[in-house]
Amino acid sequence: MSELFLFIVLLYALSGAIPLCIRKKRIWSLSLGILGGGGILLTLFPLQYLLYSHPVETLLWFQWVTFPIVIGIDRLSAAFCFLLGIISLAAALYSPGYLDRMHGSRRTFVVAGFIPLFLLSMLLVILSKTTIAFLAFWEIMAILSFFLVLTEFEEEKTRYAALFYLAMTQLSTVFVFLGILLLFVHTGSWAYPVALPLSDPYMAASFLCLFLGIAIKTGVIPFHKWLPHAHPAAPSPVSALMSGMMISTALYALFRVVTGFFVMDLVYGFLILAFGCLTAVLGVMYALKEQDIKSLLAYSSIDNTGIILVGTGLWAVFSAYGLSVPALMALIGAIFHTISHGFFKGLLFLTAGSVCQAAHTRNIDELGGILVRMPLTGGLFFIGVLSITSIPPFSGFVGEFLILQSLISGLSEPSPLLQIIIIVVLSLFSLTGSLTVTTFVKAFGLTFLALPRSEGATRSHEVPWPMYAGPGVLAIMSAVLGIFSNQILYHAGYRDLLPDFFVLFLVLLVTMVLVYAAVWSFASRKTRITRTWDCGMMAPSSRMEYTGSGFTEPVVRFFSGVYRTRIWSTRKFLDQNQCLFQSGTGGIHLMKFFEEYLYLPVARRIDLFAAAVSSLQNGNVDRYVLCVFCTVLLLILILGWSA
Repeated sequence: MSELFLFIVLLYALSGAIPLCIRKKRIWSLSLGILGGGGILLTLFPLQYLLYSHPVETLLWFQWVTFPIVIGIDRLSAAFCFLLGIISLAAALYSPGYLDRMHGSRRTFVVAGFIPLFLLSMLLVILSKTTIAFLAFWEIMAILSFFLVLTEFEEEKTRYAALFYLAMTQLSTVFVFLGILLLFVHTGSWAYPVALPLSDPYMAASFLCLFLGIAIKTGVIPFHKWLPHAHPAAPSPVSALMSGMMISTALYALFRVVTGFFVMDLVYGFLILAFGCLTAVLGVMYALKEQDIKSLLAYSSIDNTGIILVGTGLWAVFSAYGLSVPALMALIGAIFHTISHGFFKGLLFLTAGSVCQAAHTRNIDELGGILVRMPLTGGLFFIGVLSITSIPPFSGFVGEFLILQSLISGLSEPSPLLQIIIIVVLSLFSLTGSLTVTTFVKAFGLTFLALPRSEGATRSHEVPWPMYAGPGVLAIMSAVLGIFSNQILYHAGYRDLLPDFFVLFLVLLVTMVLVYAAVWSFASRKTRITRTWDCGMMAPSSRMEYTGSGFTEPVVRFFSGVYRTRIWSTRKFLDQNQCLFQSGTGGIHLMKFFEEYLYLPVARRIDLFAAAVSSLQNGNVDRYVLCVFCTVLLLILILGWSA
């Protein structure tokens, strides 16, 4: 297996090197073809570890300076390798058509080269078996993703988004580094630790640092603002990889930390659960108000991260109470939903990218009527909507169903505190689900249905077949993973956790066929062409349709305390008594709470500190000598005191 792994790494590296070294027309087609081959092999490579119990197998080991770099695979990492292989194949199919339509020839070579290297860095993060290797590949992943976000660097918004993302991802790396350093000081080894007690203050500090680093990377609220900035700025294949795979990679690290590194106790379980509830509810609320379709999907990723954290927190809480079955349901549900989210969120970002490229806008209010013009893309987007809104038997339903089952099972515990917390979490879980449905009714309905509301939407047309073949792979996986979820978990050794959704699928399929046959048999064959009722209007137009703001206005009003809304309007009248209305404007301003009250104050204080430090660099040599002398004197005093 080591030889196969090295061959897969070679394919990914070669796929990235070709377009960076050879600047010939459409060379990226060859490069991404190699990536597709590597993706297929990577999909097959972890199956035996995923479906059957295997011990950890070391694939690669070498010493770099004094640091051990160990690459290995077990069942948990195999699941994420499988996800990465499928997403690699989808990106390889989709990207050539997308790159053909990008502006600027040089950047297409950079994007085509960095995408395979970005995927390779995530693969190595997943398979790392020493903390120093994990940290190194984690930082490479961060740097490559920064340059991919910066693709459209001419635009000011893109530069702002890229620098915002760079600052947040480097902050994430700092916390991960501190957590790993504390582990090394405590254990004296770079190997992954096992079952360290959180009663030790150093280990508690290490866990909190690792959790904060992972939380920033996954967009946990309040560390989430980089997602709605970075995702719209990046090319759509990159957005799909960042949301579908990079967030999943960071969540893999969370699973590894909480299930392997430490023995979780009740306090830290409640901490993860609280962050999960906050992230899930606020993430979907912010998604609902978005008019930029890629920003909407970015906030939806935050929402799903919250759901996964809820499952992880429940595992820790139930384990502390000795409830092994609900704990197992919660953990399997969280991992399953992470894999599912990778598939359906990649599908949604790729199809949304096709729409944005065809209509030349990301604004939902300027779309509409796309389904008639892009039926295959619209159909694939709808499959992603069914999965993300947890409609059975698609994969998005399965993970949430397991987490919901664990919550209901946990009510059997006689602890009043636990019962109250479960009821609160159930309520927030239900609220999240209902708002998710509302969000994606808006996203699909206003984007694909009704009349086009701009010239770009009117002129849009279906993309070339590879650009829906890639999303098609993800759509198939979203369906297969849901329909055969019971069989998959059965082969993995987890029995009786789920009903057989394949039977449900057959029942739904037969019902649909019978209904369609009945309608076809008894429907009238007469054709009648006439106008529908138009409320007395002579010529209804797209201006009479719901806008995104109008559709969500009742919800925004209801949660105005969360959104901090400010409604404004201006009106002009034809007479002094203000009876005859002439014209007016109006709008709803939503305050960016976390940006205005958390990020900007911190940024201003850092800026003031930087200005104070820079004032010392005035070119005066005497002052520099004085600073060096004071520093040396201070060090002598400290060393003498410690001695």
